[in-house]
Amino acid sequence: MTEDAGPDGVPQAEPPTRDARAFHGLVTVRTFGAFADSAMLPFIILWARHDVGLSGAIAGLLFLAQALGELAGGLAGGLLADRLGHRRVLLISTAGMAIGYGSLFAIRQPAIALAAFFVAGLFESAFHPTIAALVADLRAGPDLHRSYGKVRVGANVGNIGGPLIGAVAVTASLSTVFAVTGALLVVALVVIAITIPPDRVLVETPGDYEPEVKPSSLRTLFRDRRLGLLVASGGLLAITFTWFEADGLVLLREQGPLSTTGYGVLFAIAAAATVAFQLPSTRLARRWLPSKLLFLGAVVQGLGLMALAGASSGYVILIAAVLLMALGQMFYSPTVSTFISRMAAPGRAATYQAAISTTEDIGSAIGPTTGLALGGLGISRLVWLLAGPLCLLAALGNARATRDPVARPTTTLGITSPR
Repeated sequence: MTEDAGPDGVPQAEPPTRDARAFHGLVTVRTFGAFADSAMLPFIILWARHDVGLSGAIAGLLFLAQALGELAGGLAGGLLADRLGHRRVLLISTAGMAIGYGSLFAIRQPAIALAAFFVAGLFESAFHPTIAALVADLRAGPDLHRSYGKVRVGANVGNIGGPLIGAVAVTASLSTVFAVTGALLVVALVVIAITIPPDRVLVETPGDYEPEVKPSSLRTLFRDRRLGLLVASGGLLAITFTWFEADGLVLLREQGPLSTTGYGVLFAIAAAATVAFQLPSTRLARRWLPSKLLFLGAVVQGLGLMALAGASSGYVILIAAVLLMALGQMFYSPTVSTFISRMAAPGRAATYQAAISTTEDIGSAIGPTTGLALGGLGISRLVWLLAGPLCLLAALGNARATRDPVARPTTTLGITSPR
């Protein structure tokens, strides 16, 4: 076994084999979750128009219903995971997603379809933060950052393969894609049941720490200034990235011709780059402090977005831009997850992860509208040029929030770390 010294002199030892099976199970679950999500995503609007009778912008209400479900359950999902047990809530959330999305195979009524998307989003709100908390349960040592990187690799493998699975499924019928989505989530459910050990009693904490008041997620968010600053900074990054993710096709077409296929290929390139380079990029975590990595990640994302202002120069510029954005997220995502896990109050790992996950909800709620509004001023390049300073502001906020080392121990419900 090889060991490399980290920035604090702690040996970077390989993780214990007793947790390896459970961790690999988590990566598999995240991969199948991404397979399921990206398989149905490209075909939801077509299905809504063809099978449900929702036309035009009204079909977009399905996404709104899903987002409202995630927003309504987001913080509560993390709190429930910490109180009921991480494995238990992951099983419940995955089963709810499988039923919610899978049932769309037989649904033809608009109101029922909207309700199904809302319910599925409600369960999905607990899925991602609970996985993040379980990763911290299993890999609480110096390998935690790299472990979050491996989970991101699994997710991006799913993002690459999912659309291909969906394309095969719709050859039978548009609704078949939801049956396949449900089946993929059932596979994830089986993997959880087989590989993740049962929840245990709350592990002992140094000094038998037990908070007198079990704070709600919102109270935790407001009381912890560093967490609040990380959420605000992450929200800015999510908003600016959503300008590309949700509005990019419209905005970039104002700068030059861009096909739907060409736009989709950009996301495939970004996902492939993440699969190839996420783990090598985590080596910086052994030498750099979180504040530097988070600052660098936000700045690099900003540079990628600003590069889109030169989209009229050719497709190569677009490729370079998405690679920069992907690199920025390679630095940012596992670093913020690791920092949040280590700063979380004892017994509040999933609650803190749910709080930081609200940054994506902020991006989804604010980004698309503001991007199109700015683009409506007649200068689409303005959107990309504005993204740079906003990302720099986020970088400064992230650096300030993480400049002091984590002082308090992290304790979670679930699997006891080996002693």
